[in-house]
Order: sequence, then structure tokens, then C-alpha cells
Amino acid sequence: MARTTTVLLVGGSGHWAGRENHAPALLEMQKSGWPVRTAVICDPRNPEKRAQDEDMAPLRELLWKDSPEWLNPDRLSRRELEALLDRAHAAHRFSLAIIACNPVHHRDYILWAVSRGISVLCDKPLLVAEGAAFESAAAERIIGGYAELDRALTRARATGPCHLAMPLRRRANDVYRSIASDISEIQQAHGQGITSMQLIKNGGLFRHPEEYLFGDAHGYRSGVGALSFSSYHYIDLLSWYLELAPGEATALRVTNPYVRRVGEFLSTRQATALADLVDGRGGVRIPELPPEVLAAEADFVFNLELLGQEGQKAGLVSYACHSNTYSHRSVGLQQFDRANRQPFREKGRMSQFTLDINQGSIQHIGVFKNDVVGEDYRIRVQRRRNPVVADEPYIEEVFDNAHAGSSVTPQDVLRAMVSLASGEAAPTQVADRIAFFEDQRLSHHLFGTFYELIAANAEGVGSAERVVELAR
Repeated sequence: MARTTTVLLVGGSGHWAGRENHAPALLEMQKSGWPVRTAVICDPRNPEKRAQDEDMAPLRELLWKDSPEWLNPDRLSRRELEALLDRAHAAHRFSLAIIACNPVHHRDYILWAVSRGISVLCDKPLLVAEGAAFESAAAERIIGGYAELDRALTRARATGPCHLAMPLRRRANDVYRSIASDISEIQQAHGQGITSMQLIKNGGLFRHPEEYLFGDAHGYRSGVGALSFSSYHYIDLLSWYLELAPGEATALRVTNPYVRRVGEFLSTRQATALADLVDGRGGVRIPELPPEVLAAEADFVFNLELLGQEGQKAGLVSYACHSNTYSHRSVGLQQFDRANRQPFREKGRMSQFTLDINQGSIQHIGVFKNDVVGEDYRIRVQRRRNPVVADEPYIEEVFDNAHAGSSVTPQDVLRAMVSLASGEAAPTQVADRIAFFEDQRLSHHLFGTFYELIAANAEGVGSAERVVELAR
């Protein structure tokens, strides 16, 4: 029997940790007989109070079974937070830190944990800096933070195993892995890399104007916006596929031709049209919002020109994110928004995207999704191959319940990390689907680069560009 895995759960009072993923996965391990215990929940919100909410049954059960200590990090300096965590670690000897708080705080918790040899499972994005949407110095701390984490991990691993990973659904999901296999097959068989890849992501999350003041991990008061929320998933997806089939490309020239900030969005009719309909009284007011909220990014486009060894253009990758697209929201401002509970399903959030991939003249892959968040997801994949290389040139497949129905889910990844933190091997079917820190170097670099360009735009450097090398 493996030794008991003692867990520090940071942000455990939130929706994703307390209801959707982390608490249910830990409870399932306990029911299967695995010795795992959540010893501490570190969160500004009182988990006992959050657990009384009707939709937080997993958190209630976890509190009842494990009786974790509650640590409140609110208003603590980094030194005070480290001292608080050190006292808890001395009492409980953590094996694994699960981090699900506001991303601007991820760095402090990760560095504290790996510096003490504690393995970490951290939600996306791994790192982001407060004010990165409009201050270049803040944006540059993102890539610097990745280097800092790399050094800390190297030191920790000199004395024993220490794992740092993220529960990235797409890295583990059957649909996206099947696409990865198709892309890799053409690269290996014919030397044909990706020559064009365009991803359009529509968020559909409609906020009433004053709701930009609310929220924690999905709030705007930290001076970052839509790029920090769900975009990391898609940046990582593009990076993953590009690394599988780079073709002639050895570098990426990255530009940011379009960014619309919250303040610019709120100056349009789009910001109030649905609110007027939902509230039924018309004339929705735009409140005074702090400058960091108004400057946070809402919509953006990034172009990545693929450059060959001699600087020749080998193709183009584009990522467009539109936050305020079609929404099925049908309720007005709710009291639980003011309490930072943010139950996203009542906000009309959508999961919509189109991904178009070409590998020269040999293969095309189209991926389509248009769903209400929280319902069963359906992903449609179309693949065409030139008849010279394929007996079956056209294949179309529809994956129903594509997320929950995958053979490996984020809960499986969490359970595998518990195994690793206990000194045991991860289950074979999950081991190669865990997104470890070292597997995402291009993703990290692009995420930080995107923020550097968004900040440069705010500072009036509209023609800024960055060149990112592709590892070989």
C-alpha cells in the first residue's frame, strides 16, 4: 500500500476545485481505498460557508471526511504567506499541492512548494503577472517566471522526485490526441509539416457591465483578461501540434494585429444589448470601473509566421479570441455574483471554436465545436488526405460527450498525480497524457510573448513583434 498522500488544496473553495474536478477526484480515490487526505485548504473564502451552497456537495463531503484546516491568505505578503504555509507543512507534511486559485498568485504557491520538494498540480495558466495587459515590465515577468520555476525544479530534483504538471484536458483527450496522431503521421511519412493553422475561439460569456467588478480566478481586477482565462488551452494545443509537425519552420515571428480591451468593448452597443433584454427594463448603466479592468484584454488576434532556416516564410498560424459572442444567458444580475460565487452556467457561457489545419497539399483537418458550457460536448472532425497517400481520402467523425466521455479526463490526471506524489507510478493509460512543465516550453513562451505584445500595444508600440525559436 502506498504511503498516505497529504494534500494542500489552494483555492479549494472555488467552483472547479470544490465541485467540478478536484474534490470529486480526491473523494473517488478515497472510495477506492487509496490513502489520500486533504489536510489544508488555503483560500480567502471560508470553505465551510462555501460548502453550504446547494451546488457544492463534493466540497461538503470532503470537509466532512477530511476535516481540513482552513488557511486564509488574504492580504498577506509573500513572506507572510510562506511562513503560514511552512507552519502548515511542518504540521501535515504535504506530498502534493493542488493549486486552483487566481492565476496571478500561482507563481508564489508553485515556487514555495517545489522549493520544498512538494509535487504540484496547477490549473492553467501556470503563470501570469498582475497588470500584464498594459505594463510591459509586468508582462515580461511571465517568461522570467518560467525560467525561475525551471531553476527551482532543477534544484528540487537534485534531491528527489518533484513533479509539476497541469490538468490540461486537451492534452489528455481522445479527440485531440487522434488529431495529433494524424498530424504526426503525415510529418513522419512525407516530411510535410503544418503550413497553415487557424483557430477561432468564441467565449460566449456575457457579463453585465458591473459584473466586471466581480470574480476571482475569472475576474478582471488583476489587470488581465480573456487571454488568462481559457486561452492557455488553445495556445498549448497550437504549440503541441506545431511541435509535432514543424516541417521547414525553425522560428515564429509573432505579431498582435488586433486587441480590444474591456473599456473599448463597453463603449459599444454590444455591451448592453443583451443586458437590456434580460433585465427587461432597458437603459443598462455602465458603471465606473477601475483602470486595470478597463485595460484588460477582451478580444485579440495573434499571427505566428512560420520561418524557415534561411528566413523564408513557411506558413502561418493564427489565433483569434472573441470573448463576447453568442450567449444563451437569460438571467440578470444575481446576488451570488456579488459574493464571488460566479456559477458560470447562469451566465450563458459557450464553448465554440473552429480549428482549420493544413499540411501543404497532403492533408486538411477541420475541427468544429459549438456547445453550451456544462452540457454534453460534441466535437466534429473532418479529415481529407490526397488520394495518392490515402485509400480513404475523406473521413468525418462526430465525438459525442467528447470531454466527459474521453478515456482520460482531468480527474484521471489528478489521481495520477496523487500516485506520483506518493512515490508510485502513474497508471499506464494516463502516464503519457499528463502535461508536465517540461512538455510545454513553447506554450509557455508563446503565452508570455502574447502578453508582451498586448502590453506593447497599450504603451503605443503598435508594430511590435517577437521572434520565438522552435526547439529541434
